[in-house]
Amino acid sequence: MTGRTGVPPLRSVHAAVLECADRAPHDLALVQGDERIDYRTLTTAARVLAGRLTGWGVRPGDIVPLLVPRGAHLIALQLGVLMSGAGYATLDPRWPQSRIASILAQLDDPVVVGRPGGEPLGVTRTLDPSPLSAIADDAGSGLFAPVPAGLDDLAMVFFTSGSTGVPKGVLIPHRAVTRMFGPGGLDGFGPGHITPQVAPAAWDMYAFELWGQLTTGGACVVVEESHLMPSRLRTLVADEGVDTIWLTTSLFNLVVDEDPEAFEGLGTLYVGGEKQSPRHVARFLERFPDLPIWNGFGPAENCMLTAVHRMAPADSAAPVGIPVGRPVPGTTVVLLREDGTPAPRGERGEIVAAGPGVALGYLNNETQTRERFPTLEIAGEQRRVLRTGDMGMLDDDGVLHYYGRRDRQIKLSGNRIELGDVEAAASAIPEIRTCAAVARTDAGGTVAHVALVYTLVDGAELAPRDLRRRLTTRLPAYAVPGRFEQLDDLPRRDNGKVDLQALERRAG
Repeated sequence: MTGRTGVPPLRSVHAAVLECADRAPHDLALVQGDERIDYRTLTTAARVLAGRLTGWGVRPGDIVPLLVPRGAHLIALQLGVLMSGAGYATLDPRWPQSRIASILAQLDDPVVVGRPGGEPLGVTRTLDPSPLSAIADDAGSGLFAPVPAGLDDLAMVFFTSGSTGVPKGVLIPHRAVTRMFGPGGLDGFGPGHITPQVAPAAWDMYAFELWGQLTTGGACVVVEESHLMPSRLRTLVADEGVDTIWLTTSLFNLVVDEDPEAFEGLGTLYVGGEKQSPRHVARFLERFPDLPIWNGFGPAENCMLTAVHRMAPADSAAPVGIPVGRPVPGTTVVLLREDGTPAPRGERGEIVAAGPGVALGYLNNETQTRERFPTLEIAGEQRRVLRTGDMGMLDDDGVLHYYGRRDRQIKLSGNRIELGDVEAAASAIPEIRTCAAVARTDAGGTVAHVALVYTLVDGAELAPRDLRRRLTTRLPAYAVPGRFEQLDDLPRRDNGKVDLQALERRAG
């Protein structure tokens, strides 16, 4: 966003991809293994698949569940769903059958597309994973004409478990996906730029990696692995020309600790999903002072990102931690007190987002939709917003700082404790690689103590009593954890974030 003005135009996702194909049909769009696919091949194959979908009964406004592994074939199928006027919901075939069944039960007898042979529960139609070039070559003369889509039409559904573990579908319109990409949008996207596609397909940052490039003329490399390890990152930069990547904070910290030279050759780096570690950011910037590294913040309900901040050396020494910055193009952010009144600068409040990124709501959950997506007065105008449930503060310069989930504030022995503050204090200790603060409850559900679960930098030694002593100089006595548990690695969810629920369930 440096030096740019204006806001990217809002378009439907497939219209934007088709524009790129019309402008430069032979430019690279996708890479998977030895398969290199240009824009003409991708969009032609997608139109063939859209014709098959409509022949199976898919109609505009439908939600089409896709039980297909990540890859070029899935991407063409997703694009075909959008061209048919429907929206897609990508489910991982490796998920437990109970999770898949729970999601399909929320939909109205849909066409469910999967792979032939050993179909998971609920698949009604199957497609062979043919190369996209073969699908495009068999297109014939009667290609399907893509259905125009409105900006508010449903494009995709992302699923998040939330605090209950029950799959919750977030309904994303076309405008939410295209709003950040193009002239005036985020750096690192467009012709000549290449991003690895690593994120799980049911997660909103999959759309960031994929549609950010394909709606602007860039390219994506499909990575088979679930996470981008340092050796793989090196190979992608050297062999495929990857220059723009997204990493969850935990994975970024891992690369900084184990092989920081793996970042050599990148052009733009986005990091987020969890609170940044000042120590890791400082180490990165010492080695790569000119490589733009952006802190990205945003829940799936305000698709992909809400705010970004280009991190600088001074941020690592900031007493309130590394900020998440300023809103992405077209987005407005305000902070609200518990009573619903605006929080002034310097005071914490709930982060509320407005603009084209706001989701349509939750799938078949009107109650939660009304609670999280109310209409509020913003700057004298009635606007539909997202109440994120995240706590933040705007500083004197209007820069947003993130303090964690509102529901991660606990009460212990009469004292309110922000678990995110505990994690920030521990992360500043050089020997700590990763950490998470979790509240452990007794049989009656009352918080019994706070546990700090952590890993150490290779070769470091730090006894729990010494860690406790150091934290007493950084935290109020009541906020110092009661338990310290060192692990070789923290459990993670599919999207790379620390699995807090798994840590909460640990005995101790």
